[in-house]
Formats: sequence, C-alpha cells, structure tokens
Amino acid sequence: MAKEEPEKTLDKPDQSNSLQLDFEVSIFDLFKHYFQVRLRVKTDQSELIFCLPSWTPGSYMIRDYGTHLHKFEVRNSKTNEPVLWEMVDLHRWKLKNLPQEFEIKYIIYAFEDFTVRTNYLETEFGFINPPALFLYPEGNLEKPSSVLFQVSDFFPYVYSSLTRDPEDPFRFRSENFDELFDSPFHLSKKNSVFFTAGTTKHELLVEGDVSFDFKAKLADDLKRITETQIEWMMESPNPYYLFVLNLSLPAYGGLEHRASSINYFNPELISDEEEYKRLLELLSHEYFHLWNIKRIRPIALGPFDYQKPNLTRELWIAEGFTSFYDVYFLFHSGFLSKEEYISKLQSDIFALEDNEADSWMSLEESSFTAWTKYYKRNGNSHNITVSYYTKGGVLALCMNLFLLQESKEKKTIRHVFHKLNEVFVKTKQRGFTKQEFFDTVKDVTGVDLKTEFNEYLEYPKPIPVDLYLDIIGIRRIQTDLVGETGFKTKEKNGNLYIQKLLHKSDMDSLNLMLDDEILAINGKRATQTTLQNLEKNLRPGEKFHVILSRAGRIKESMITASGYYKTRKFVFAEDCTDDRKELREFFLRNIV
Repeated sequence: MAKEEPEKTLDKPDQSNSLQLDFEVSIFDLFKHYFQVRLRVKTDQSELIFCLPSWTPGSYMIRDYGTHLHKFEVRNSKTNEPVLWEMVDLHRWKLKNLPQEFEIKYIIYAFEDFTVRTNYLETEFGFINPPALFLYPEGNLEKPSSVLFQVSDFFPYVYSSLTRDPEDPFRFRSENFDELFDSPFHLSKKNSVFFTAGTTKHELLVEGDVSFDFKAKLADDLKRITETQIEWMMESPNPYYLFVLNLSLPAYGGLEHRASSINYFNPELISDEEEYKRLLELLSHEYFHLWNIKRIRPIALGPFDYQKPNLTRELWIAEGFTSFYDVYFLFHSGFLSKEEYISKLQSDIFALEDNEADSWMSLEESSFTAWTKYYKRNGNSHNITVSYYTKGGVLALCMNLFLLQESKEKKTIRHVFHKLNEVFVKTKQRGFTKQEFFDTVKDVTGVDLKTEFNEYLEYPKPIPVDLYLDIIGIRRIQTDLVGETGFKTKEKNGNLYIQKLLHKSDMDSLNLMLDDEILAINGKRATQTTLQNLEKNLRPGEKFHVILSRAGRIKESMITASGYYKTRKFVFAEDCTDDRKELREFFLRNIV
C-alpha cells in the first residue's frame, strides 16, 4: 500500500477578507492588435498584490506573458484619483492604501505569435488564452470572478466553456481562477455546429473559410471519436464540451482544457485525405486529455503555481498514453485500416530509432526537463532529446501488450484508468504518484509493470519494442541496406546549406556545421541533383569528399557514410503461434 500523500494546497486564500473581482475586456485597437482589460475590485483590504501568470498549464515553458502588458494604471472608482502601486517583479504589481472600490486598467498586445497558448487579435477573430490576459490577486486563487466582453461591434459571438450569464451572452462567470485560466475565449463572426455524444453536448466552432458541408462532416466524425472514447471510459465527465478549430493560417497544434480544446491546423491541407486523418488524430488527442491529465493526472499537475514550473517526471503517462490512444481510438472508430494503424505505430518507433537520443535522455528526464529542453529546442535537440509524447506512446503500446499476455486478455490499461478515475479523481480528489500508478496497475491486473518497464523510465535505454510486438505476432522486415550522408540540406537562391545534422552510433563525427554552404561534392558543383545522385548510390562505409564555405572560409571534409535500411516495416506474421494470433485479434477487435 503506497503511503498517502496529502494534496498540495498552493496559494490558499484568506477567507476572512472580502474580494469582488469583475473583468471587462474590450478592443483598444483592432488594427494594432490591442485588447484592453479593466478589473473592477471591491475589497476591505488596504494592500494587495496582483499577478500575471508566466506560463500556461499543458504548455511547459515559462512564457513571460508580462512582456505584452502595457499602460498599467489603478484608480479610485469613486473619485477617479490614482492609487499607489509598484512592480515588485516582472509579473507582480503591489497596490497600496487601497480604497474599498478601485479599478485596474491595462493594455495587452495580442499579435506575438499564432499559437494555442498566446493571445491573438485580428480583423476576422480574436483569441484569448486567459493566463496571458487576466491578473489574479496573490493568495486568492480560489476567488470567483466575472468577465464581460465589450466586443459586439467587432465580433457577434464569444465562445468559451465557462458558465454564461443567462441574461447577458457576453458575460461569463468562473468559480475560481484555476477555472478561468483553463477556459479560453474565442471571439468570432462564425456560427458553430452541435452534436451529442454520451450525455455531453458538444459544440464545434471552425474558424476559417470552409463550407458548411465540411463542418457537418467533421462534426459527424468527431461524434464517432468522442463516442468511442466515452465508451472506453464508461462516462461523460461533463455536460458540455467546446471544440475550437482554427483554419485561418498555416499552423499545427492543440491545447487541452477542462471542458474545451483549442486546435490549429493548416487550411490548405484539409482536402487531403491523409492530412484530414492527421487532423482527426489531433482532435482525438486533445479530447482524451479530458480524462488523462484534466482529471486523471500525475500529482504535480495541479493545483498550479502560475509563477514557476510545476515539475513532474510522469508526462510519459499524461502525454505518452494520450499519444498512443489518440490513433488507437481512430482505428476503433473506423477511420484507419489495420495496415494504416500499424503504419502509424511504426512511424513513432522509427522516429525513436533514427537518432541516438535514446542513449542520451531517459523518459523521466524528458518529462522533468520539458521546460528547458523539449520546449526550448535548438539545432541539436533531435540528437539528444527524447520526446515523452513519442517514446511515451511506444511505452504505452508495449505495456498494453504485456498486460494482455500476462493477464490472459482479462485486464488492460483501460481497467487501470477506470480505477485511477474512481480512486484519485472521485474519492481522493487529487493526482497520483508514480508508485501509486504502478500499485494501481498491480491491484487491477495482478501484473507488476514497474519491474518490467522501470528501467526504460529511469535510464536512457531503448525499449525492445520488437519483443513486445511479437506478443501479438507483429514482426519487423528490413531490407536494402544503403548509405546515408548524415546531414539534411536546405536550398536558398540555388545554393545548398546544412540544415540538420544526424548523430548515430555507427557514424563518425562530421566536420560540418549548421548553415555551412556546400560548394562541391566529390569534385562536382553541389546542387540538389548532385546530392540526390550521391544519396541514390551511396553505400554504408563509403567515403565522399565535400568542399564547403563556413563564415567566408573554404573548408574540406571527408565523410564516411553510415547505413540504414531503405525498406523497413512491421507486418502481421501469419506463421506465428495460435495464442499470438488470438491476442492480436483481441487487441484489434476490442478497445483495450
């Protein structure tokens, strides 16, 4: 029995103090991309500190949102006289000698970047990521607040999963700041569509120039996916859920929230069948977070300290398991064939094998250092940084297959998640530790997953995925061993430049640097054709000569090619044992 750990209590309020907080959001200048925020406060306190979060839950990097806050001022609501204040650090403002009613006013620049975690305002729509816009009173995260939008002259609709005032469609109410910060707003001129899955009413807003037929098809497809996930969890956790899909600009990404998700996708790709499936995979991923992370979660992921990193070594559960199940749910919803599903699995497996990062970073280190390594990538990150999404998803696959074998098809991760939901979400109302996760697995399935898999969590060690795929009679085929240069290039004005360097165990260190210009290969002027001809005929161990320009100086380098299999894939083995075929059929037929 794991030792019971008390739930963390961050930033608990002083209930003896009264504090009423009402926000008003308006557009200060649409063409210059400025929101204006007014915060009207009623209090009996003489001194308060207001803070702007420095990061967004689900996106593990300090963002310094205060960069975009300007023209901060505080005035007495009755006399309009200025109130004393000072910045005490980059995200906190201290207010002194406070009257009982005062107003804070400031401007937010909303055009830094087009992402799911930043504010964005332009003529067609506005997006508000609440941690990047709303101040909170330090020590009072539990206080309720309201948000009124004065934007109807520009945008007739404001979408959010927050409770809407029945008498004013532009006013929303939150029970506390955790709820407010987890409920983004989308300002739009577009109408939404609805569908029901389980007992949940789903609303889908598609921003961008798409037909109603596309929206209707996407809603129907999402209904199938959400019904599959609800069936898997055997519950609908909330009565309402909002999908926001922005198809305005070329972008890709999603961010999960307590009753919504914000998703960006390239509008130029949606007519391509394979890219459309990739879109469904993204939406499936964010929807599964409704359970896995927003409710069933590692203990470090809530309640949050919005001023500093909330570190955890268990993102391989929160994101890795979600990365396995997003595609698995697509398969079981009828969007992928068996062959397409295996192809999706093998793409992640090969992504891990195509560099030597597995020998540099463990899964737990990948999770713990996400703030400084995974989210702050550089030209060498692909060689030394393991993705807790990718490797975590492969680990989830292997764990599920091992459970199928050891429990004789009786128990899977699905049963484990049901138990985690019952014990930690509904009963203890907190997250779980790593040991509690493995204790729950053993309690539910009788299988000791920690002994079997812990070394792949704590140490930089590749998972023997072929061993686990063999449990269900899936085997690797590798043919056509060919040579590889060890670098990727980009073309600029007809010239070739080094864009990416690949570090592999069978490859010598290369005297090449990012942005080196390749002038000649084996005595011939370097062009895309020259390079393609080299790659087509290159053999492992073969040497080739490169002349390059680096910072205006001419350099020479002799490079030895490494080897890789040009043809590699996983296939269903028909000569495997009957028990393997039976497990395979179970895995493909049932939602494990």
